Amino acid sequence: MSVSIKVVPLQKSLHMFGDPDRSAAYSLSGHVEITLSPHFLSRRSSRVLLQSLQLTFEGQSEVSGPNVVYSGLRICSITNELIQEVPVLLSDDGEEEPCHWNAIFNINIPGWLPASTSFGIDSLGVSYRLFATAKFIDIESRIRDPSSPSPSWSFSGLCSVICPSGQRTATASEEIQLERFFGMPSEDETPVTVNTYLLTHAPIVASDEPQIPLNVLSKVRVLGTIPEYFDLDQKVVPLTLRVRTKDLCREECERLQLLGFRVDVLQKDKCRSQPSREYEARYPLPTDELQPPKVPLRWSNQSALACSMEYGYITSTKASCSRSFSLLPPSEDGRYTLQNNNYVFAKDAEPADRPTWYTLQSNIPIVRCAKGGDHPWAGLPILRPSTSGPLLTVRHEIKITLPISYDLPNSTQKALQHLVYVMPIRFASTAPRMDRRNLIPLSPPPALTSSSSPPSSRSTTLAGASTDLFDLNNIPTVLPPYSQHYYSNGDRRTDPTPLPLYTPPGVSPCKSNYSQLVEGADEHSLSNLADTYKIQQFSDAA
Repeated sequence: MSVSIKVVPLQKSLHMFGDPDRSAAYSLSGHVEITLSPHFLSRRSSRVLLQSLQLTFEGQSEVSGPNVVYSGLRICSITNELIQEVPVLLSDDGEEEPCHWNAIFNINIPGWLPASTSFGIDSLGVSYRLFATAKFIDIESRIRDPSSPSPSWSFSGLCSVICPSGQRTATASEEIQLERFFGMPSEDETPVTVNTYLLTHAPIVASDEPQIPLNVLSKVRVLGTIPEYFDLDQKVVPLTLRVRTKDLCREECERLQLLGFRVDVLQKDKCRSQPSREYEARYPLPTDELQPPKVPLRWSNQSALACSMEYGYITSTKASCSRSFSLLPPSEDGRYTLQNNNYVFAKDAEPADRPTWYTLQSNIPIVRCAKGGDHPWAGLPILRPSTSGPLLTVRHEIKITLPISYDLPNSTQKALQHLVYVMPIRFASTAPRMDRRNLIPLSPPPALTSSSSPPSSRSTTLAGASTDLFDLNNIPTVLPPYSQHYYSNGDRRTDPTPLPLYTPPGVSPCKSNYSQLVEGADEHSLSNLADTYKIQQFSDAA
């Protein structure tokens, strides 16, 4: 006799929407399949006492690189006990085929967790897994064991006696992908909103060359407009710039000239050995007593683990490493040249009801995998979603350079200044669109049911449907909205619709007693039957 378990989530990927939120929670449901396989040489009944069935959802983050070497962090650990109060007796009743029991689960997953990601040549990053641990006692082996303190077993005794020496353990795990989307799922395509920022240029480096007076440069205003986020599948990044001066005299406005502009889309990857203080204050990470090396991680990449064994976990010092690369195609340099004598600020000092802005628009091409910038510790320079994790941070920005010339007074010379602006942008996956035509009723397994048939033969089919014409495995399963069944804190909503009344098998609930008696009666007894039913009905009314 052998006992094995298997973790079967309803879906192997958990979708989260919007920014990380401590007040939000998501549901991860499924069942743990317990299989009791009899010995092929014995036909006697197999019985086990299932004492504990624990399910643990755990997440971790790993990074490796220069200065950092290797660092691992436990992000979360959530444990649920599926066997409540008393143990459960499982028996195959002498069946020759393996018997299966399904124990359903529903775990509340915090909404602040970072998405799953793979980073570096060792495929480290953020990962999540479900662990199931079953603790049981083989009753039949203890009965046949002459050293057993009791020659016979009763069910009440089984529920009260705990024998650690005879306790066995079965384990299983399943990887869970956590994906985060921007926005909420909807049936219609939701337009992306745009944001406008008042930009401030970077500090100007002093030089021996003629420079524009600071009191003039401080009056230049630049507005940048970009979408709230960019989809990872986009091939261009739309950008709108508006420039003008404010509170600058007419003579100074006529001396300024905009020569063009240059743009670049940058991605910056940063790994750190320890989470920042801001991250620890914002999100409830496990305490240091539950972190490596005091409590090792449950799984890890072998090469990174060997590296940590050689150099040790870095927990006492804060180290970091980073890289930055451009997402522009190799054929693009991001330069846009304007016409000569482009004095776009000449009329800014003239009085007007509404100020006039000089507008620059561009669609910046980007690539999914950049050329160059390949660091061995970070892997290929590919476009990643913008994320802020405990050990890995991915940020994106648009670097804008405005070359402005200034006609020096009483001179034919021109002063040239390059104003550098930086705009933070976000790359994310768009929330999937909901299609109600793909919604099908889901039939979760019972709380603890048994079956002697293989799991593959117990497929769920729709009522009245033919499996030849309706293959449920090929139908995409779309779960209903989370808010329909759960509150924002993860508590399940109460269904106000009562369950239907019990109806015996073979009896339609919509038929009355009279209609049931009529079925199967001959023509000669119908008249007497009708009179009898009327008398009975009259007596009930009296």
